[in-house]
Amino acid sequence: MALFQRKPELPADLHHRWWAFLDCAQAIEAGRRVLLGTLPTGRVEPAPVGVGVDALRRSLEDVQAWMPTWRLPELEDDWADCVAAVDEADGNLDEVLQVAAETDELEELLDAVGEVVAPLDAFADAERTWRRHWRLPRER
Repeated sequence: MALFQRKPELPADLHHRWWAFLDCAQAIEAGRRVLLGTLPTGRVEPAPVGVGVDALRRSLEDVQAWMPTWRLPELEDDWADCVAAVDEADGNLDEVLQVAAETDELEELLDAVGEVVAPLDAFADAERTWRRHWRLPRER
């Protein structure tokens, strides 16, 4: 008996769901990077926080529309976690704008941004589940 069993390849009829998931994850990461890039660090004057909030909000809107395209029974819990994460992040974006307008305290702004970006780690968890279940295609 073999010690390690190879994971099955993702069935060809599910490839489009994998790529849809990756599109969602990449949109989330791009929006998150823009928001984090608006935080003041070093000597460089960052873009206004509102720019990052708008970028992430647009990413979240796109992802909300794409979420049904990667829903699978094997990933139902992760899918539901990602839906909840998108909703939570979206619901916390206005708080970031409010904190940015009311204070110059970096710690408070970091806390508000953290409340937005932390839930989105659900997408990394979902990717790990994909990878645990199947060997995934490398090219579209």
